[in-house]
Amino acid sequence: MAHTTVPVTTEVEKTDAPAAGTAKENRRKQEWPERAVRKTARFLYDKRRPFAPLYAVSAMAASGGLLSVPADGWKTAAAMGVGMATTTGIWAKWDGRPLPKYKRKLPTRRDMVWAAAASTTGSGLVTAMAATGGPQFGDSSYPGLLTAWTVVFGRYWWKRNRTAPADVPALTDQMLLWNQYVSAKGPDSILPGAELVDVVTTDYGWTGTIVLPRGKGNTWQKAASAAGDIAGVYDLGVQDVMVEPVIGGSARKATIAVFTKHPLRDTVSFPGPQVLDDKTGWASVGTFYDGAPTHYAFWGPDSGPKHSVVYGTTDGGKSRFVDMLLSIERHHPDIVSWVCDPQSGQSLPRWQHNAVDWFAHSAQEGLEMLHAARGVMYERSARYSRMKWTDDKSRELIGRDNFIVGDPDPLLSITVEEAHRVLALPGAVPLVLELVAMARKCGIKFRFVFQGPKASYYGSEDKSTDIRELLHSGNVVIFRTASTTSDTIALNGWDVRPSQLPKYWPDGSKTAGLGYLNGPDDRQAQFRGYFVEDVVHWATTGETTVIEATSVKAAGKVYATRAERAEARLHGEELPLPETENTTATGEARPKAVEAVEKVMTESMTATAQTGEDILTYLEERGEPAPRALISRDLNVPVGVIGNALTRLKRKGRVVALGSGVWAHPDHTEYDTSSIGEAA
Repeated sequence: MAHTTVPVTTEVEKTDAPAAGTAKENRRKQEWPERAVRKTARFLYDKRRPFAPLYAVSAMAASGGLLSVPADGWKTAAAMGVGMATTTGIWAKWDGRPLPKYKRKLPTRRDMVWAAAASTTGSGLVTAMAATGGPQFGDSSYPGLLTAWTVVFGRYWWKRNRTAPADVPALTDQMLLWNQYVSAKGPDSILPGAELVDVVTTDYGWTGTIVLPRGKGNTWQKAASAAGDIAGVYDLGVQDVMVEPVIGGSARKATIAVFTKHPLRDTVSFPGPQVLDDKTGWASVGTFYDGAPTHYAFWGPDSGPKHSVVYGTTDGGKSRFVDMLLSIERHHPDIVSWVCDPQSGQSLPRWQHNAVDWFAHSAQEGLEMLHAARGVMYERSARYSRMKWTDDKSRELIGRDNFIVGDPDPLLSITVEEAHRVLALPGAVPLVLELVAMARKCGIKFRFVFQGPKASYYGSEDKSTDIRELLHSGNVVIFRTASTTSDTIALNGWDVRPSQLPKYWPDGSKTAGLGYLNGPDDRQAQFRGYFVEDVVHWATTGETTVIEATSVKAAGKVYATRAERAEARLHGEELPLPETENTTATGEARPKAVEAVEKVMTESMTATAQTGEDILTYLEERGEPAPRALISRDLNVPVGVIGNALTRLKRKGRVVALGSGVWAHPDHTEYDTSSIGEAA
């Protein structure tokens, strides 16, 4: 019998549904005040930079009102003013470390003046309001004063921080030209397959990062050597395109800067001798094209004094640059300056009368100055070898192998202008070679100034090339030169063209001080030295530091009688140099003195050659590049000696410099230098 299923129907009570969208609208009405507050807060935060003066004046008014309630609230306001002044001073002295991305916005002298004025007047207003009952809107002059403060200082703030919108059409043209002529594959391409990324427009043009494809020879050096061709693509001068390695980055990457308006056209005034940092031994001596400070090393905290060489043709700016360095030295209590100017003081006239410890007016006297330095070197060396001192583990030791500025002796800095005239004298080359190779441990640094880096300027002997290599291990400063043949000599391994630097700017003003500095920054970028407006001021203020008493006798007769010769010159007389064991009264070198110097240098150079072979073996066995400091540590050889040996090996093609102080065996160059630097 079949069964039939009967469906069951259940009735559900119906209710009236709310009108469509009513609940959503109710939620919106309930959340509206909260959303409005959030949007307003976001807007005020996003506009914090342009609204900063308004926020500041509002905070001043509120602070004045709140601090007027307690009877002694004005004291708190005054203390806040002192804090603001201190903060302003710290900001003015900040050099951008450890936040390098802010270096471009570091304060100028004008910024410091305005900041000091704003903090002083602002804190004064707050203190006055706190002492007299607050802002008193409508009943006093404070509202007007606050408004005036906002207008005056706000106008400067808005002008300084305004940013121009990116030029989109120009940016497009940059990429089109790059893709069509630089990176396109083909026989006429400049850098086939090279990418241009991170392009940013600047006040002076634009910058970007070049990324070369993987492969043999595709390093930043290849991009740097193509800077002239790239300048042609953009219809610019050779000096208007800068290519340098990315510090700490891949060897395949390079930073490119293109100038449509040169950023170094305006000079920056010399801030004063305080630019020398006693902890690092570095001094800020100018600015790079991107606004970062350019550093010159007087000494290193662990490696002693740094030798220097300055190149530049007439009107290049080298003598004024030396003026700045001497200004720094004169105002440091632990630096003694000796100066030789063979042109009777014409190159550095402001330093010849009691401004330095010793000023030599001739090449012959300059040679005697070098012999005196040799005497000081050996006196200090003997004294340091038996010196008692305590290391960081409180152990008493005898004999010190490094130099510490001011402990116990001052650094002796010897500047030789027109150095080729001194090096041309008999016996000068072996003497100078001995000094530049050995004097740093005894606290003596040399600064040689030449018209250019030609080998003939260093003398006619075989050892002249060794002098140049040792000097180049420190600071190499090169301004505009007169010959293209010097471009690759002065800065070996750098793809820069000092001879192509312009002599005049488009407005007719001189470019003196524009050049390159191979120093502690290790940047292949144009810089411009500070402009010393008043050399006389720096040469006549401060105190003249002299060498220590224990070295006076070792310096010899010519040093001891320097004051007498200087006094005679003021009266138009020229006293002859006293005859010494090194030279005759006519300035001729004695044969025995020359032979003694050459013997010492032969032994020194033999030791340097052995160090070079040890380095080569170390790099080959290591199998990968290594920083100079790591090589020094593993071989237990001073960093300065390692640097000199590496320079000699590089000249012979036996090692390769990868940048950032990293060196490699020729068979081990395909490495990312950033990871190597971090590991060291």
